[in-house]
Order: sequence, then structure tokens, then C-alpha cells
Amino acid sequence: MQKKRLRACLGVTLGLLAATSLVQAAPDAGQLLNEQQRLNKPGQQPANKPALLESEAAQAAQSGGFKVQIKLVRFTGTEGLVSEAEQQAWVADRLGRSLNHAELQALAARVTAQLQARGFMLARAYLPPQDLSEGVLEIAVLVGRLESGAGRVQVLGKDAGLNTRLMAIANAAMPAGAVRGEQIERAILLINDVPGVSARATLDKGVEPGTSRVIITAEELPSLSGSVLADNFSNRYTGAVRVGAQGFWNRPLGLEDVASLSLSASEGTQQAALSYGFALNPAGLRANLAGSYLRYKVGQELDRLDLRGSAQSLTAGLSYPLLRGREQNLWLSLDAERKQLSDQALGLSLRERRLHRLGAGLSGSGWDALLGGGLNEFSAGLSIGQVNLAGNAGDQAADALSARTQGGFHKLSWRLARSQSVAAGWGLSGLSVYAALNGQQASRNLDSSEKFMLGGPSGVRSYAVGEAVGDSGWVFNGELRQDFMFHGDVRAQALAFVDSGSITQHASPWVGSLLGQPNSYSLHGVGLGLNLFAQSWSVRTGVARALGENAGRNPATGLEADGRQERYRLWVQVQARF
Repeated sequence: MQKKRLRACLGVTLGLLAATSLVQAAPDAGQLLNEQQRLNKPGQQPANKPALLESEAAQAAQSGGFKVQIKLVRFTGTEGLVSEAEQQAWVADRLGRSLNHAELQALAARVTAQLQARGFMLARAYLPPQDLSEGVLEIAVLVGRLESGAGRVQVLGKDAGLNTRLMAIANAAMPAGAVRGEQIERAILLINDVPGVSARATLDKGVEPGTSRVIITAEELPSLSGSVLADNFSNRYTGAVRVGAQGFWNRPLGLEDVASLSLSASEGTQQAALSYGFALNPAGLRANLAGSYLRYKVGQELDRLDLRGSAQSLTAGLSYPLLRGREQNLWLSLDAERKQLSDQALGLSLRERRLHRLGAGLSGSGWDALLGGGLNEFSAGLSIGQVNLAGNAGDQAADALSARTQGGFHKLSWRLARSQSVAAGWGLSGLSVYAALNGQQASRNLDSSEKFMLGGPSGVRSYAVGEAVGDSGWVFNGELRQDFMFHGDVRAQALAFVDSGSITQHASPWVGSLLGQPNSYSLHGVGLGLNLFAQSWSVRTGVARALGENAGRNPATGLEADGRQERYRLWVQVQARF
């Protein structure tokens, strides 16, 4: 009994000590798991619209045969689709020129491509029988419909079982009856979403007059792929330099599934994460199961405290594409997560926490023609959860006297981003602007695994990972980007950026929680970067400088969260893919 009381007293003492300046900057299991999850978020979406359909009529022009000079092009069948002026612009460069048969067919194929790009996915332009002696060319257009019956869609591939499953996806997206262009887009993109599959589609003439059929050619990609990386994106107290590897196994069960394994390590951390995703139906509904394990030991000037611990996470989720198209996309996601977090100091238990969280989110993207064209992205998520500190009576008692994180919580997370082409409007090549705003709003004081943070390579880049951690906050990132060819097939991107963010440390401050710091404050910085991209590797670099003062510095030492005073930060990441 006396031993238990001693442990409880030590637990309360260590729990209160964790809120003092002695270990204020030391990360715990929850914060380190939080940092890793932020680093492992998916990157930005491709900046180019995917090509969906290829017209089989589009063939290279061949020399030879008769030629006729085209003086005028007359369109039939396009009433109500596009204006006459727009149609004439498609063929203006061919007027007054002598064209052979293949070149005339290529001109019709060009019209087909233009119509399909405007959403008339089944439209086909063709050359009806005509007299060209006067130099007047007629291009007729069929708005088109899919052939009825089983032959309307064909999937060509080496694996008969895969072909059957891809056919089910196509039929789910394009039900019997009249088919709209967006349904064809959805079918093709959902097939390309299947792990380990690359598909392209062509429109061919149907057997029935005025109809088309969709021919989908599926190519199986290598079953195994992966990447290795090295960067300095981790917390200084557990080793800023991080190395990692990630591997993917596409369709391990021969279904629309994918398994992945990722490993990473720094001087004081080791992490392993495993995930498995699979299709629940051919309409795009997918499930994902994931688990991760992280262990850590704090070093540097805090090494003598022997701070160490572990974090375990299990997640199950669902996702469904409400919209899946070339121009607009919208996904709905639901997930449940369980975390088990353990921290020790000097060989004694400091914290034993269990968290359960449910989340729902919407995310989407869309292209527009504003100011020359750009890509918009957004996401919003609501999480509700429960924190249980009963694993350590001392920590539970200390929490009741301070942050009071035990119990239920909810938070709202959001992100807005736009990539804007500048080249189209100003006659410049490869110049673009990127802007992103993301944030979090919490209902109460949160556990460290659920907090928002400003510092790091994806936040205010002039501050270290772990700087300015709080319950609510926001970060703005603005970049001016210039893309150019560096050497051979290596692409380069130079950028100038500005970052700004604000943090609220505690939703409900308590006596002694701020230690002379303001509860809410802002951080700002500017910088330059250079990124290199090749087919099998990439290098990302950036140097940032802080602007203004950091009100979150330790008032006793003047040091920031990483135990240093730095105005400049250098970020480097090298990645190779195989």
C-alpha cells in the first residue's frame, strides 16, 4: 500500500512537472504521433487535367493521294452546341491550304476532340460524302449515344478476372439507358483509381446507326513499388534528420486492393505503419484499415530526464466519391481511430492515455477558367472523441488540476487552396501562384495528439517542428512558382514564399498554464526554395527567415520550442522512387 502511495505521489509530481518550464519544450508520444501524421498526409493533386478519351479517328496525317484546297468549312449537326465563331476558330488554320484525305480526316478528329473537351463526350465529327470541287468542306457532327446491349462497353486487358471487375465499375457508372458525359468520365476515372491499373478509353463507332461504344484498354502496372527518403523534417529533441522507406503492393489478393508498409527512423524515434485498402462495391466505395507504432526517446539537453515512450494507432475508414470527373471532384470520408499513448520519465510512468475518435469529412477539387485557369481544393472535417487518463492515477489527478483534457472533445479542421496559372494571362511561361489556408477550431483543451501546430516544413517554415502548438489556429502559405527545365528530363521549380499563422495555446487556460506567454500569438516568415523533379527521384529545398518576434519563446530562457534561437531555417528532402 505504501509503495502504491509513493508511486501516486511521484506520478502527480511528474505530471505537474511536465507543465513547467523544465520540460515545457519536450515532445511527448501524442505530439510526435501528431507530427508524423501531418508529414505523411497525401501531397497536392496533379496540376494538369487528366486526358479521358482518345479518338480512334485521330491518326497522323500521311502524304500522298489527292489534294484539295479548302476555302470554306460548313458544319452540320452542331446547332445549340457551340457558336459558329468558335467552330470556325477550330479550323481557321486550314483554310486556303491544300489537304489530302488523311489531313481532312485529322481535321474532323480535331473537331471531335474540341467537342469532347466541352463535355459532349459521345460527339463524333465525320466527313459525309460530298463534292469538294468548289473547295467547300462539310463536317457533320453526331451528338451520339451509346450502343444498346452488352457491346456498348468493352474492356481489353490480359487478365480476364480483372476485365470483369473493371466492366462492373463501368456499368455501375453508366447505367442502362441514356448516358451523360459525366457518367463516362466517372467510369474512366474510377477505373484509373484501381490500384495497379492504368486505363485509357477510346470511342469507336457502334453497330447501330448514330451510336458509339467505349473501348477501355487496361494495363496492369508492376505489383510492387516504393520509395526511400531522407530529410530534416523531424523534431530536434528526437533527431531532426529522418530516413524512411515506403512500399506498396498493388492488388495482393487480385482484387481492387492495395497494401502499404512505411518505416521511418531518426536518432530518437522509430515508426512503422501498415495499411490495407479495398473496394466494397464497383461504385467507388472503399474501406481502409491502418495501424502504426512509434517509440521515442528525447535527447539533446533533456537527455538526463530519460523521457521516452510509445504511441500506437489503429484506424478504420470509408471513402466514397460523390463526384468524380475531369473538372470537379468531391469525396466523403468517415473514420474511427483508437490511440494508446505512453510516456515515461526517469523510469517511472508519466502518462498513460487512451483516445477514441470518430471523424467525418468532405474534400474536393475543381478547375476553372478564372484569370487564365486554376485548380481549387478544399477539405473540411469534424472529429468527436473521448480521452481516458485512467491508466495513470497521478497524471489523471494532475490533469484535473490543470488542463482537464479528460472527457469528450470535438474539433473542426479545414483547408482551402488554389493553384493559379499566371503564364496564360501575362504571356509568361511556367509562372504560377499557389495559396493555401488551413486551420483548426477546438471545443476544449485537447490532448497533444489532437493539437494544431504552426512550425515545420508544412506550416510557418521559418520555425522548427513543434513550435507554437495549441488547441486552435490557422496557417497561410503563399508561393510564387516558376517552372522550367533544369537538365535533360529534369524539371525544376523555383519559388518565393510567405507564411503566416496564429495559434491559441489553450481553449481554457488555467493558473500557471502560460508561464508569462500570451495565450494567442502569431508567427510570420518568408523564404526561397528550389525543387527538382525527375521520373525516379526528387529534391526539395527551402530556406526561410522569421519576421518579427516569437511571443511563444520560453520567457525564462528566451529559447524556442527546439531549445534554440534561430532566425533562419533550412529544409531539405531527397526522395527516390522505384
